[in-house]
Amino acid sequence: MKLLVNDRQLFVSQSLAARIGVEEALFLQQLHYRLETQGVKKDGHIWYRQTYQGWAKQCCYWSIPKVKRLITKLERYQIILSSNKFNSFNTDRSKWYRIDYEKLDKLLQKKIYTQEELFPEEQNLSEKKKTNTNIDRSNEIANIIHYLNEKANKQFNEQSKTNTRLIKGILKEGYTVEDCYLVIDEQIRNWKNDLQMQKYLRPITLFRPGNFESYLNNALIRIQENDYDPAPVVLDFDEGDYE
Repeated sequence: MKLLVNDRQLFVSQSLAARIGVEEALFLQQLHYRLETQGVKKDGHIWYRQTYQGWAKQCCYWSIPKVKRLITKLERYQIILSSNKFNSFNTDRSKWYRIDYEKLDKLLQKKIYTQEELFPEEQNLSEKKKTNTNIDRSNEIANIIHYLNEKANKQFNEQSKTNTRLIKGILKEGYTVEDCYLVIDEQIRNWKNDLQMQKYLRPITLFRPGNFESYLNNALIRIQENDYDPAPVVLDFDEGDYE
């Protein structure tokens, strides 16, 4: 078969894609490749260590939030297992991943289900979000505003509609409360001694979508640069490609 583009190709199992989705199957193939080539044996299993940012570099066709959503879905259904217990430092944002191959084999032996049949609890997810989002997000938003006020010595109102809208938008994109804390810590570190920049330690600046992603990436890069783990992730020039 003649290829549309004369370039290295992505490989994905048709059977697996029909059962869990094309992007999910593609991510599993990438993880399997890394386990085979760079896996480390711990607790009787082969694991691969990576950050969300690292995954996004390997899979350059996905953003960091997209990578998070794919991983979260596969973790939820225990097709992949992840842990941070092998990290040497609390500031290490990487996670260790492995595939539950037994569960994967059982999945492939079953008939091809629709997404609704395979993951029935997702059918009512929209309704659940309508009833639970306000309570859940309100608690998370309050915690984030409280953290900002405490760390930056501010008094922002957690009930402010503008603050609520900004932070809720960030969380809906797949970012976590911990990501918000990391951005707050990073910008306080950068601006706390700058009289001109201190005034920008505010929700409208920190949680504006374009700003937030940039601040978070800078924080993750700094953490990686300061990570003195004796067994770092091995980087190579062929990340995301297959031999």
